[in-house]
Amino acid sequence: MAMIIFTAVMFLTNEETIYDEDGATLAIKKPTFITLSEPEISEQDTDKIAVREMTFVGLDVGTYTMTERTLNNGVTIIFDELHNSGWLPFAVTLIHKGLENPQINSWNPRPASNETDDIFGEDPTSNPFGTIAAGGKHFLQGNLYVSRIIPQGEDGEAHELRTENPNFTIEEGVMEKSFWLPPKHYLHTWLMIADEPFFEDKETEDEWIEFALDNRYQQLNWLTPDGPLVKLPITDDPRTQLSYGYIEERTADPASQEWNETSPSLYFETMLLNAEASQN
Repeated sequence: MAMIIFTAVMFLTNEETIYDEDGATLAIKKPTFITLSEPEISEQDTDKIAVREMTFVGLDVGTYTMTERTLNNGVTIIFDELHNSGWLPFAVTLIHKGLENPQINSWNPRPASNETDDIFGEDPTSNPFGTIAAGGKHFLQGNLYVSRIIPQGEDGEAHELRTENPNFTIEEGVMEKSFWLPPKHYLHTWLMIADEPFFEDKETEDEWIEFALDNRYQQLNWLTPDGPLVKLPITDDPRTQLSYGYIEERTADPASQEWNETSPSLYFETMLLNAEASQN
């Protein structure tokens, strides 16, 4: 009986709205036994940071950090990070509402070219989910990344990628992004919000998609407030086959600089402004 009750409690969930601004409504569905605290808000330059403590019967089991980055071109980027610092795995769903009658352009219409690099090995990450137009707004949805911290080099650290999920569905105007978060693991995802399309036309967007699929070290997929997590050089440690970290040159996003000169777009401008914000 005790096991039945425990199992039932583990799978009971509740939903809380965590963001309702700028034409976007975001919520989190989590186990009922996990309590989210009121957010502790701080602001720095372009960023508004909301940190919510996660507790289980009064014990600290992690944090949920949402960073709202407002750029000079009017684009907002929402960065989500969940950290499970406890000893129990749990399932979480991040929800994006208000997507009735969406127009979706997938950024993964085919498998990516993934040739092995002598220095970095393979990068198995996918392009972001794609662009979505709905409710008078335009969105670019990033993927879900689950990782854990591993040693890297001399006194350094890296994120070892454990799971990436680029596949989401929108039903009845709602996108749900579900995942299991093991103990001592992190979850990252991101969302761009704009009042106008990210590209001048679909042809230009599709050209970039094809370029990114064929050039895996040009597209920045795993975005965080501190910059993109990108593939690090491999070593004799097998964990480095999937290790990601920050490389200053990649954070500057030279590919977006080049493309913005020949095919100016809100997307490339946003990526460059985001690079500046990450480096501040």
